[in-house]
Amino acid sequence: MVAPPEYEEKAHESDGGSLGDKEKALQLDSPVDADATNVGLHEFALAMRSGLRVSPEESRRIRRKIDVWILPMLCLCQGLSILDKTALNFANLYGMKAALHLSGDQFNWFASSAYSCRYLVGNYPDSRLLQRFPTGKVLSITTLIWATIVITTPACTNFAGTVVNRLLLGMFEAIVTPGMTLLTGIWYTQSEVPFRSLIWYSFNGWAGIFGDLVAFGIGRIEHPQIALWKYIFLILGGMSVCLSIALWFLFPDSPVDARFFTAEEKILAVKRVAESKVGVKNTEFKIYQIRQAVADPKTWLLFVASIAAQIPNGIVSNFSTIVIKGMGFSTSQTTLLDAVSSAFQIASLLSAGWVCMHFKNMRVITMATGNITCIIAAACLTYLPAEQKWNRLVAFWFTSFQSVGFSLSLVMISNNVGGFTKRTFTTAVTFVGYCVGNIIGPHFLIDSEAPTYPTGTTAMFIGYIIKTIAHILLGVYMWKSNVKKDRIHGKITSYEDQLKGEEAGMRDLTEFENPYHRYVCRRTIAHVRYSDPLCQICFVRAEAVLYMYLFERMFHVVHENLLL
Repeated sequence: MVAPPEYEEKAHESDGGSLGDKEKALQLDSPVDADATNVGLHEFALAMRSGLRVSPEESRRIRRKIDVWILPMLCLCQGLSILDKTALNFANLYGMKAALHLSGDQFNWFASSAYSCRYLVGNYPDSRLLQRFPTGKVLSITTLIWATIVITTPACTNFAGTVVNRLLLGMFEAIVTPGMTLLTGIWYTQSEVPFRSLIWYSFNGWAGIFGDLVAFGIGRIEHPQIALWKYIFLILGGMSVCLSIALWFLFPDSPVDARFFTAEEKILAVKRVAESKVGVKNTEFKIYQIRQAVADPKTWLLFVASIAAQIPNGIVSNFSTIVIKGMGFSTSQTTLLDAVSSAFQIASLLSAGWVCMHFKNMRVITMATGNITCIIAAACLTYLPAEQKWNRLVAFWFTSFQSVGFSLSLVMISNNVGGFTKRTFTTAVTFVGYCVGNIIGPHFLIDSEAPTYPTGTTAMFIGYIIKTIAHILLGVYMWKSNVKKDRIHGKITSYEDQLKGEEAGMRDLTEFENPYHRYVCRRTIAHVRYSDPLCQICFVRAEAVLYMYLFERMFHVVHENLLL
């Protein structure tokens, strides 16, 4: 919402009365012109009829419940899916490649390419299942299937069997990250989505640390009954089975079906999410929204950025242990040093999410900051001499900032794309780019170039640059669209306008159809926590100085070593 700060404050004043004051108006048998496909529209209509406005205290109470019941399951889904995907990274340390008699190209193929090919195929159908059927049941069933596939991986004895195994795994795990993107927007408000999205996405890093510790512990087994690499798949697969059981019983479809909410809290939960003007969920497939997404420049900018982002990710996520070990570290050292990469990823994601939560419309700038950090780190990794292994290792750790740009591009979809079919399709296209990049990336690691892999690090460098340009263009496009809407329809200046925008979103209109929708992209400080303007200015300037100092020092390192 692009209304001035004074309007934002007025919007929270509860002059319409609380639910307790409007009991008669909120009876669920009130006539509402809603349909079954628009999830939450009934509750939203009741809130409108009663004049309900969600107070900050009520919003915080609802958010805390969601954080307790929903966020942990989003985090576990993301973390375990990444662990299962990257288990090959750890298994390769303990002889999986040699045990299956694989060449370097064959391992590269099924480590990322085979998985990503099937991920590409399963991506949209899986998201469509989440749209059409109850979320918890769909997540539970797909998690159980992929857990079974992981457990059966040790039974593979050759290249062909392993490729089939990874193809099936990618097909069913394709539901996770795109699905988490859609679900975050169903449960959280526009201002809460960035930080919560980056919390569950940070479990890529937590999972990496956990996986490194598991691999380290497996390496200490003195008399193994089976090959060490097989333990990894059995342990991780068993954990995913346990998660599938929890999802079946605990994960609701939407705030309307949440058993941990009272009847009143369900209405409050829907109303606060409706304020983003992109709705909650619609179960009907709408072909015109697909056509609109195909014609939307945002879709293709996100697609290009995703490809460029995942070429480096295809290298870092699946081959980090190979790259670090190639710098001159032992196997045990590698498992622990790789965990530091995950710590960098966690820190960067949580910091970026905090900035986006406390300062309105900082998405594009934060994305660019993460991308520029990666550009500098990849340059250091490429041009530093091989004997400077510790300097190159630190540069490699900083490439973990790559997750900031990609995860915030998913936030852009949750916050800025209206119409659930369009949002689902845009997410799917973004993850097609994700798959393409992950398929391409590993093939830049050439065995003959070990241990420095200059082709791979150069590909990372170029990918980060392209991603940065695409994200900047995305921000410019959305800013110009906001200016155009303000010129044609006028600015959002009243609470009545806000309500009209919320209702349009709840009726599943896209952002193109909703004249009251505005993109979240510009650098405007929100009155969220720092109400003192001087405090806001000082914080932003301090942050800018910190980033400038970081970039200057890293450029200095690159410059010095290029002159050697």
